[in-house]
Amino acid sequence: MEITIKQESLPVMCAKMEHACKVIGKKWNSLIIEVLLATPLRFGQLRDSINGISDRVLIERLRELSEEGIVCKEETEVNGHMVTIYNLTEKGQDLQKIFNSLHVWADEWMEPAE
Repeated sequence: MEITIKQESLPVMCAKMEHACKVIGKKWNSLIIEVLLATPLRFGQLRDSINGISDRVLIERLRELSEEGIVCKEETEVNGHMVTIYNLTEKGQDLQKIFNSLHVWADEWMEPAE
């Protein structure tokens, strides 16, 4: 039995959803967001929290996420020295509910990667 679907009845991707998937789905971005959802971090701490990411790629991804309004850099004083901390903006923090749902799904359906 052949199923015929008319072109005009095919689903159309929402441009906003497409853009969101490109940003969140880009390699390393979701892991950066996941780590920053837990706590703001300095660059080295963030890099050390994500296995396999290079400094160059992390810098590039942080810039992209910053341009999207998801990540921000904050200067703060630690032990008398100014340091840069990476944090999520309100827009980035709002991803928490999506990541919580993804965790539930992953716990149900995914096996740990080897």
